[in-house]
Amino acid sequence: MENFVGIITGCNSLTGIGRATAYSIAKKNPKAIYVTDISDSNLATLAEDITKTTGVECIAKLVNASCDEDVKGVIDDAMKKYGRLDFYFANAGIGNAKSMAEQTKEEFLEMMTNNAWRYGYLLLSNIEIVFAAVKYASAAMEQTSSQKPKPSGSIVATSSIASARSGAGSMSYAASKAAVVNICQTGAWRLHGKNIRVNAVCPGVIETEMTKPLLEAIAKDPRKQRLAMLHSALERYGKPEEVGALVAFLVSRDASFINGQAMTVDGGSTAALPYLPCFVDN
Repeated sequence: MENFVGIITGCNSLTGIGRATAYSIAKKNPKAIYVTDISDSNLATLAEDITKTTGVECIAKLVNASCDEDVKGVIDDAMKKYGRLDFYFANAGIGNAKSMAEQTKEEFLEMMTNNAWRYGYLLLSNIEIVFAAVKYASAAMEQTSSQKPKPSGSIVATSSIASARSGAGSMSYAASKAAVVNICQTGAWRLHGKNIRVNAVCPGVIETEMTKPLLEAIAKDPRKQRLAMLHSALERYGKPEEVGALVAFLVSRDASFINGQAMTVDGGSTAALPYLPCFVDN
């Protein structure tokens, strides 16, 4: 990733995928990384630590990633300072644990709106982030210079295994995450011939601030804990850095022929039907 310049959204959480991804990408020695979020309580220390430990220029920016003006602003800053944009990781979203019977029409629409269109209640809308990334980041990635003679770039968005399989979230959450995958696939073809790739990552259950209430509730119930361990063939939850490693690969030159894909990182959760121990040895 020599000379690469890129932007990561949703980096403020100390246990989040965005923060872990910043470190994973920094290990590949790009020129500069913008770490952004709508909250900046931990951004400055993140940027300082990355620069200190890796030598990569890391810039902390307060950005509402679902706001067109903010997205264009950070992209323009990168183009003005470095003259190029090579990767953009659109990472954020909200969850809902209510069952289909419990969820109202208003709650369903709120989930779709937050994850599919706007910013509200201090939550970033994942699909608006993806749409803005494809729309504005790709335009910057098309620009060329003496250091970057040909258009190129990689856009990655965070979806979920809920986008493809039932049982990994509420109906509205799953629908919104499926939309993220569709935007990535559609975006990949709308940028046909421009050497700009668009992919989604689909994590399983990852130990982050967002999943902490769920995992704590499971830990209090031995029966639920046993069942939860069977959700993955590895019998554990994922770590943010394991998703970050995949994103770092996708935005690098090593993934130059991977485009329009939904890459799953779930410990084997979606590799089989629900686990039935009595049939393992048969």
